[in-house]
Amino acid sequence: MSTKSTIAYGRNFHLYHEALDEDHVYLELEGTKFEASYNRVMVPIPVHIWEVIRRYPGIDLKDADRTDAEIRRYVEEKIDERLKLYEAAGERSKGLVSLSGSLAFGTADQPRDQQIAAGVEYFTKVREHQRQIKQAIEELEQANSKK
Repeated sequence: MSTKSTIAYGRNFHLYHEALDEDHVYLELEGTKFEASYNRVMVPIPVHIWEVIRRYPGIDLKDADRTDAEIRRYVEEKIDERLKLYEAAGERSKGLVSLSGSLAFGTADQPRDQQIAAGVEYFTKVREHQRQIKQAIEELEQANSKK
């Protein structure tokens, strides 16, 4: 199973996210020159590849502006949806349904309040991470607009 989530690709490039790495996007280029030295790599990106790549966001920042109340409401909705799916699942599929979303909420067989607490904690961390990225983007844009 691949851990890559493609953002854009072409004959000689692949722009992607790695699973569980929200801090980077990766660009693979084939058949292009590069320069490497200690702590530095320079890869010239062909303009036609750049034009495709720049149309895609590197990260979804939808949670960056959510309030605590919006996070809680979102988590409660998701928990209620998954609990309905879990309750409706047959005995053979309950285990698999229980694991769906478990990274954020815990397993679906845990008490609702426990799942909500886990989800709020998870999405609060996601929001903080997205806010840091958003701030870094704004700082770079501000620094580049002064030139």
